[in-house]
Amino acid sequence: MKKVLIVDDNDRYANNLTSFFKEKGIASDRALDAAEGWRLYSADKTYDMIVSDVTMETQTSGLWMMRRIHKDGYAGVKVIASTGFDVWGVMGFSSWFLPLFCGLHWMIPKVPLKQGTVEWHPTRLKNKEPKPFL
Repeated sequence: MKKVLIVDDNDRYANNLTSFFKEKGIASDRALDAAEGWRLYSADKTYDMIVSDVTMETQTSGLWMMRRIHKDGYAGVKVIASTGFDVWGVMGFSSWFLPLFCGLHWMIPKVPLKQGTVEWHPTRLKNKEPKPFL
């Protein structure tokens, strides 16, 4: 069975992601912040995907956690869900920068996610995964 780690301090976004994966028969664990996300990942490196918010304990703690996980050699699918992607131009820049910074495969904007819709936007990672679990 596939398993996802969701790292987000906002219950609404995390619950919408959990519901999305549950409907597809995919188990998920949730961390409330980047520090807990790192602890869960470190204790169980079998996650098929990690989905993280950016702003939690600090304005960029989710990015640094994803970079740390990437540097640790995690080979699964890495996704960031962020309100920043709802700002014009941020997703375009991020699709080039974040694969270099943390090996990111996918981006999820939070305006649609707030309404329960998970929109998958690929990064420019050359070996990007197919749309995960769809």
